[in-house]
Amino acid sequence: MSNMPEVSDDGPIEDSMLDSYDSTSTAVLEPADDAAAADSEWTGACCEKCKARLLSDIVSVCGRCGWYASMGSYIELDPTWETDSEAEPATVETPRPGVQHWLTLVPRWCWVIAATMLALVIESVVARLATPADSWIRTTWSLSQLAIGFSAAFGCHVFNFLVLAAEDAEFGLFDLFVKPLKLWARTIQNLPSRLWLANAATNGLAAALLSVLVIGGVPYDRLWDWGVKQPPKQDLMGAIMDRVKQLDNGEGSGDLEKSIGDFAGNKGDELKEKPKTALPKPRENTDCVILGYLLDGEGRLSTLLLGTVKGGQLVYAGNVAPKLPADEMKTLTESLKLIESKRPIIRIDYAATWVQPKFTCRVSFGQRAKSGLLRDIEWSKLLGSIEKR
Repeated sequence: MSNMPEVSDDGPIEDSMLDSYDSTSTAVLEPADDAAAADSEWTGACCEKCKARLLSDIVSVCGRCGWYASMGSYIELDPTWETDSEAEPATVETPRPGVQHWLTLVPRWCWVIAATMLALVIESVVARLATPADSWIRTTWSLSQLAIGFSAAFGCHVFNFLVLAAEDAEFGLFDLFVKPLKLWARTIQNLPSRLWLANAATNGLAAALLSVLVIGGVPYDRLWDWGVKQPPKQDLMGAIMDRVKQLDNGEGSGDLEKSIGDFAGNKGDELKEKPKTALPKPRENTDCVILGYLLDGEGRLSTLLLGTVKGGQLVYAGNVAPKLPADEMKTLTESLKLIESKRPIIRIDYAATWVQPKFTCRVSFGQRAKSGLLRDIEWSKLLGSIEKR
């Protein structure tokens, strides 16, 4: 090549300028270190010319040199195509939902119902802790809350039915009792509309349940007692009537000790027949007639003397302490005073106030002696009265 300076339209080109052109023409562009390292580790499709990796096996266009293998020639590429095709989608880590996220999903009306129900629970616990056990205060509180809660729940249920039946002809009268959940499912779907109705019904049911489960003090025995006295067994009534007829006819005065049994003889039999060691036996129940009573120092009924049936005859059974409410105890005492008698219907060597054989009761006992005397007597309940035939 000649060293003569070349001439251009603008004038002669200096040697320094030629040197700069030479250095520029001989410069080689090489990929960056990180790109070269990535291409060296690539195991997929590569460019035939520059060994750059290809992102697609179908379209084999090299994004670096522009070699199009299918056409066997270089093509000119849009600079933005290379950036879009080679850019990998950014991975955004989605944070795990926390407690606060789940709390925001709870509707606001749920918080209203939960808050009022929590207040009911606290009120019931305070009532349980603040009132004495088996006191009239706890009983009154529990029964009042039970009645108010049940009335509120039932009233809201009827009102909800009337509203839905007026809006939709699908609901009939039988749905009020047969399909109550269907009615409330429709109301819940429309919440927070009529939130006060759903809240009142829910808390009414909760108040009724809490009065029974938490507060307690509900006298179940008295709630189920309708005041109907169960009549005594027929064998006891027959023995009493037979004995009354004997006394009316003037019979049976000579064989009292033999046929009916006196108190002293029964007591002796109890001492003789009592075993030294005896296994506990299950308690039994029997019906007795009240023959007399004793009062304590304050004039209250403390002890009842009883008679029972033994071999078809009326015998002395023992005495028992009655366990009745104060009002029933007072009524029984007044009734016994109206039928007092000078002597018992059977011979009993015991100092007591005797009465006519009219009122009966049921007791439980541990063992029965041969004479008919009952051991370990406990009061069960008062039965119906006996009327003379």
